Amino acid sequence: MGWECSTFDEYSDKIREADALSLMTAPLTGPLDFAQHVLPRTILQFGSGGSGTIVHGTTRSNPCFLFMQSATCADRIVFDGRSLQWPGIVIIPPVSHFTFACTGLTQWISLSVPAELTDGVTNGGFKKYRASIENAKTLIAPPAAELIKLIEAATTARNGIQRARPAHLQAIEASLLGILDRILSDPVSQRRCFDKRTEKVMSTVLECLRRDGQIHVVALAQAAGVSERTLHRLFWKYFHMGPKRYSKMRQLNLVRRAIRQNHATPVNVTGILTEHGVTEFGRFAIEYKALFNESPAETLHKHLVPQSNGYNLSYERMS
Repeated sequence: MGWECSTFDEYSDKIREADALSLMTAPLTGPLDFAQHVLPRTILQFGSGGSGTIVHGTTRSNPCFLFMQSATCADRIVFDGRSLQWPGIVIIPPVSHFTFACTGLTQWISLSVPAELTDGVTNGGFKKYRASIENAKTLIAPPAAELIKLIEAATTARNGIQRARPAHLQAIEASLLGILDRILSDPVSQRRCFDKRTEKVMSTVLECLRRDGQIHVVALAQAAGVSERTLHRLFWKYFHMGPKRYSKMRQLNLVRRAIRQNHATPVNVTGILTEHGVTEFGRFAIEYKALFNESPAETLHKHLVPQSNGYNLSYERMS
């Protein structure tokens, strides 16, 4: 099923196959699009985005998750602190933390493949990378021509899946897995793993921020066991911004998430902001509107639950 998304909220709500937190870090600069197609045992997803975005997540317990850019643009997606060049495929094993940071217009394709399904592919690529697929995130740099074949096959599949019969869906799935297996078995494909020490540091940092979004940079560095200078360097590497700016973006997005809930009981914007550590309401409202193109009160008004006597209009208007 495909969707045209008019807002970042719609776009991030529809992305599946991971427990994720999506943060908008810059105003939209282009259209958004998302499509998800469920094949017999795999899930194929397509997306395009036109804004700065950070996505933190954890893959689910069974499938390995493969991600690639479907357009030949470089230096627009950073995965776990590493810029994804084209051609490239990221393989993320089950129950793995990950961070994507997008800094401009992007187009991507992902494929979720159950681990047991890789046993039925016979060319040897999945077998070659089985240990990596199960235990470590890996970046594969295949020959460009091979990745183009996979992207073209996935795009063709997207155009025909809606009207395909079950037998045809199985054939589509087998074709995609066959091309992917050949890429993984190609001796020319370069393999690179990610720094587990850095990953551990950033996992600690993000968990600290999840528990306390207002934690000071000094305490954050101490908790992660690194110097403040190292912490700043890692934030710029992962997110293209420092820790203070990241904390502000996180706060803005978490406030928006709370406001967007369908409220059946009286609430007010000030109460939600206070719960998320906001102290300068006017300044926060200005930053919020600059990012989301509407005030916090306007967001709340859109997500009020209709009541029997009209709408629940218990909110404070903030400019």
